[in-house]
Amino acid sequence: MIAGPIPQIVGHRGASALAPENTLTSFARGVADGADQIELDVHLTADGHVVVHHDPTVDRTAVGSGRTTGAIAELTWAQLQEVELAGGERIPTIQAALDAIDVPVLIEIKALEAAGPVARLVASGGYAEKSIFISFKPEALAEVLRVDPGYRTGLIASETTDVQRAALAELGCGNYSLRYSGLTPDEVAHWQAQGLTVTGWPTLADADVAAGLAAGVDFMTADDPAWARRTAEAALSAQPTL
Repeated sequence: MIAGPIPQIVGHRGASALAPENTLTSFARGVADGADQIELDVHLTADGHVVVHHDPTVDRTAVGSGRTTGAIAELTWAQLQEVELAGGERIPTIQAALDAIDVPVLIEIKALEAAGPVARLVASGGYAEKSIFISFKPEALAEVLRVDPGYRTGLIASETTDVQRAALAELGCGNYSLRYSGLTPDEVAHWQAQGLTVTGWPTLADADVAAGLAAGVDFMTADDPAWARRTAEAALSAQPTL
């Protein structure tokens, strides 16, 4: 049974099921397909540029005849431009991504060393209104809040432990993202009663949508935002009427 209205849809690395992940094309596709928010990941280059990429290395995503291996933290911005992604895409800077996306952006901090730089960049670039900082790492969110205590933050976890409970309280997070395997209606209701919104992830199959709807999450993070919304709408329309 669906616990509430259809959750808002977060485009995971854009619309990563349909376009090369974490690229400007993927972000545009996610927005065009109705994502309410776009999630992306950030790392810091050797010369201090905040770039959008999921893995700490380019090895998985690089294609073509250019640079196909290397850790982002050990490469300069110029060297990263030698990396070709699928479809001829390139790794974008966070500035380019934020300039291109016109819905709220969830900036997932993958590398702790990127936390301070991206927080300062968001402030200096006037991106604070559209930016929400998220991470598995409480210490990354703490670093963001040292730059501006008013930033919106969210914690990501596979399951709730004492570490997460303490971090949510200490950091004043507004959102808690939980893997579907760790979700129950009681858990979601508990955090919502504390004033947090709750996100379910990853949304890859009909069963994930069903789990999110049954638990009453506020957001679902999906690789294919349009599919996730259609599936949720179909599940809602199939509910018996009283």
